[in-house]
Amino acid sequence: MATVNTKEPMRMHGRSLRTLALSIATLAVAMLVSPAARAQSDDEQRQPGIVYRGAPTNVKEFTVGGIDVILRPTGKANHVIAAKLFIRGAVTALPEGASPALEELALALPPMSGPKGMTKVEYRRTIDRMVTGIIPGAGRDFSTMTLRCIDEKFNESWDLFTGVIMRPQFDAVELRNAVEAQLLSVRNRYSSPGAYAAYLADSAFFAGHPYGRFDTEADIKRITPKMLEEHYRRLFVKSRLLLVVVGNVDSADLHRKVAASFAKLPMGSYVEQPLPVPPAASEPRVIVRAPVGNRDEVPTNYIIARFMAPNRDDSLYYPMMRLAVFLSGSLFREVRMERNLSYAPDADANFGKTSFGEISMQTTLPDSAWRVTMEQVDFFRRYVIADQYITSGLSAWITNTYMREQTNESQANELGVAQLYTGSWTNAFRTIEAIQKMTPEQLNEAAQRYLRNMTVVIVGDPSRITPAEYLEAEEG
Repeated sequence: MATVNTKEPMRMHGRSLRTLALSIATLAVAMLVSPAARAQSDDEQRQPGIVYRGAPTNVKEFTVGGIDVILRPTGKANHVIAAKLFIRGAVTALPEGASPALEELALALPPMSGPKGMTKVEYRRTIDRMVTGIIPGAGRDFSTMTLRCIDEKFNESWDLFTGVIMRPQFDAVELRNAVEAQLLSVRNRYSSPGAYAAYLADSAFFAGHPYGRFDTEADIKRITPKMLEEHYRRLFVKSRLLLVVVGNVDSADLHRKVAASFAKLPMGSYVEQPLPVPPAASEPRVIVRAPVGNRDEVPTNYIIARFMAPNRDDSLYYPMMRLAVFLSGSLFREVRMERNLSYAPDADANFGKTSFGEISMQTTLPDSAWRVTMEQVDFFRRYVIADQYITSGLSAWITNTYMREQTNESQANELGVAQLYTGSWTNAFRTIEAIQKMTPEQLNEAAQRYLRNMTVVIVGDPSRITPAEYLEAEEG
């Protein structure tokens, strides 16, 4: 297996000189995802390596009456508190035949309606006065209910937070509004070629998989207040819950608060179940559709390609994370800058219980853009990248990662996600160490294992698309 190094000559093995030159040019800029990364690359050669100092020692993990709790105190200088209650299961644990809208609506209504014992008007005035937020979130592997407040209002905000969860109301007006919003969301799947392509990519790649459940208008209209209340009770049982708090909070005080509230919920019998591999991920396929509606001439074609990716507990998780950055930068240069075939080609990875990668672009010349895309994919599958390119721009990437995690809420999310997916919150702090230890061979292994068997969805003008090209490029 060849190692790319621009200081040494490399023999040609069936690749044209032009293709190889483009590949080397691509490699040189693959990590340059921002001006900051370019500016810092020279400085990094003179700086010692970034030292990983391990997980913080002040994070506390304890259990209160069957509720798992993680607390990261921030000290008095930080006045914001984020308490995120993770609810295991989400779409993957829905009852047979249930619509994802059932969980979305069940979680959305109580924070809008308030707890029993308060009128909706009184409740909303109170949270507005305190600048407190209670925010629901329905996902694929887990759902959340998040409290966001300032420390001097934590006691009052906590009471509202626990009241909404333990004594929920389902206001009829809020239900009508939420149902209308859900129906609009379903109709919007077809409102634009881009939205339609995203929906097709999800439904095609995850057909026969729990992620492949989607709302229909009929499903949403069938949902009743009684169904919402029953599902809400199924969600809030201790066997499904994980509480993560980040902020100026005393552990003994938090212990007392949890003991007086969530610890009184029923235990439940939820058990995490493994998910199957999506059947569509076993072979390459291409799906071509014209946009929905009266669109006789569509100049732009929307391409989304899905493929498998490693989960967070996999040894190739961190290499895949970096590979997505490399590939995204490579596509930006070769597809957009060098050939002007697409304005914003991109590559990304979405990590969960079933992780997947994605390549996306919008183009008037889909076949040409895809050929260039597969040249870049093929490059990363065939060649081991020289170590100096792996480390180039690393400090800028780490800085950007830390900037995304500045808020207490984002830190609470990272701690909870690490706990749920890997079994330990400490893995939320492993990224820097793991990225530094990553080898070029691991990056190449990730490309060989996962950059294949793509489900390619194209929404646009079928007359401008040659389906066989996408399969031939994949198989070649």
